[in-house]
This record gives sequence, structure tokens and C-alpha cells, in this order.
Amino acid sequence: MNRKQTKRWFTIIELMVGILIFTMWILSAYLLVYSALNSSRNSRNEIIAANLARENLELIRNNRDNNWLQMLSWDKLNNAWQEWKYLTWWYYVIENNFWEIGAQIKITKLSDTFSEENISLITPADYRDKTQLCLDYLNRYTHDCANNRPTRFYSYIKVEPLKTKTNKWTIINVDNAYKIIANIVNSEKWFTRYYISTIITDWKK
Repeated sequence: MNRKQTKRWFTIIELMVGILIFTMWILSAYLLVYSALNSSRNSRNEIIAANLARENLELIRNNRDNNWLQMLSWDKLNNAWQEWKYLTWWYYVIENNFWEIGAQIKITKLSDTFSEENISLITPADYRDKTQLCLDYLNRYTHDCANNRPTRFYSYIKVEPLKTKTNKWTIINVDNAYKIIANIVNSEKWFTRYYISTIITDWKK
């Protein structure tokens, strides 16, 4: 192999090494941008989920305060005859009621077979349709998805009696107090559940 052929092979090897280095640089830059975009999207979803969960709890507090102003039982639901004490251990969807005059919120009970295990799948139509959040023409979140734009968020609450320990072994329910757990599920890539809880009580007593 003469000197000219040797130089040609060195040129090919140098070109291949250059292409490899350039490819690795492009791939690293792509992965960096993808990671940044993915992190930004996750942060956005966490903020949306946290605000949706807080909104659910605020709806319940607003309903309680409105009952006081109207001289009603503090835990009365304005679209049902029940009070919170009859709704414990069940799951519900709750939202602003924009269309009925005089009704602040709308609360709907999910079926008796609804559970945390089922919500992680969101496959039965009964759970998916009732818990999914959509955006209306004013970009307000609603559970009415008939003519609105669907999102990848699902929302529901759980009502539990508030319990306390009188001693190491005895647990009793606290009168006029309930634990409300607001749950938001994001199904964009996999099912991620966010939740916050609060205690609602007749603080006037």
C-alpha cells in the first residue's frame, strides 16, 4: 500500500470519527432538550393537579359557608337531601354548577363498586366518563364532557368520618367533623395520582 492509499484510508477514518462525534453531540443535545421539556410538562401537570384538588376542597368550604348564611345545616348539600354524615366512605365528583341559579356546587356519587384500585385503570366507562375533566368554551374545568374538550385529568373526592384516639386502643368518630380527600389523576403517560386532604367541621360550635 503506497503513501497515497494510506492517506486516503486515514481520511476515511477521520471522517467516520468526526461523524460519530457529531452524532453523539446531536444525540446529547436532543436528550437534554427532551429532558427539559419533559420536566417542564411534569411541573405544569403537578401545578394543574394541585390547583384542581384545592378547588374541590374550596367548593366544599364554600358550600358550608353558604349554608350558614342561609340558616341551613352546615353540612347540607344543595343538590341532595343528604348531609355529609350520610355520605361517608363513598366517592364523589364535585364541581361548580354554572348553569343552575341558586346552586353553588354539583356533587355526584360514583357507583358503589368504585375504588382506588379501579381509578388506577380508568377503563370502565362508568368511572372514566364520570370522573374525567373537560374544558368548556371558557376554558373552565367541568365533568360535563358531552360538548367540551377532554383533558387527561380525572377528579374525584372521598368523604371519611374524622376519627381520633381516646387511648392507645380506642378510636372514635369526631362529631360534626369529616375528612375530605381530593384526588386528581393524570393519565398523560401513566396514571399519576395527586391528592390533598382537609378537615371540614362546624367551626361555629
